[in-house]
Amino acid sequence: MNHSYTLENDGDILEQQCWKLFLKDQFQNYEIFWIKHIVPLTNRPKNIHFKTNEELEKNGKTENDLCIAQLHYTTLRHLYSVFTIILNDQINLDLLTFGISRIVGAQDTAFELLERITNLEDYEQKDPWDEKEGEKARRAWQNNNQTPLQNIRHYRNHLIHGRLSPSYNGLFPSIEKEKFYIDWRKITDENQLPIAIKDLTCGQEILRDAWNQTIDYFQNEWGKII
Repeated sequence: MNHSYTLENDGDILEQQCWKLFLKDQFQNYEIFWIKHIVPLTNRPKNIHFKTNEELEKNGKTENDLCIAQLHYTTLRHLYSVFTIILNDQINLDLLTFGISRIVGAQDTAFELLERITNLEDYEQKDPWDEKEGEKARRAWQNNNQTPLQNIRHYRNHLIHGRLSPSYNGLFPSIEKEKFYIDWRKITDENQLPIAIKDLTCGQEILRDAWNQTIDYFQNEWGKII
């Protein structure tokens, strides 16, 4: 029944935009998952909103399925935000920090989704709306899968939890190089700059690197659950 649905024709405005912008080229498995796991939870073709619990039960679905659907959509919303930031030629420290934070947000919701759908039986009796359980699911996926994309998460921590990132003419330490430049003088001192310049790049390239690593991981992992 669902094979005729497509994001391009039957998604909401955000889904249709994202399909054209990056899903069809980089994250095709998002649509395959959507057709299989999301469409049956909605009232399509009448409307895109979710069914009631009674309607879900008739189709062998539960609130746990709704939880996964909401995580799926939230991941997309984070990705869209990052993609629009990358389109900026001039990305200052504030935009870089926001963009990296949103891409880590996409990772968080993706990790929870992947954990929940891979180990459905472990979550059947747990409250899908309990955020503490959601956090446990995210941690479980990371711990059981070699802490994926951790280099990007370290970079987010560097931007959010530490002192301001140093910069030179709009260039910042690239991902995995930030730990070497906690001391600002290694960039701001004219004697140190020639050594540091090889590790600096523009905010757009940093975000693009984080984007490509993340979207490739998602495409690959979604492929295992569809």
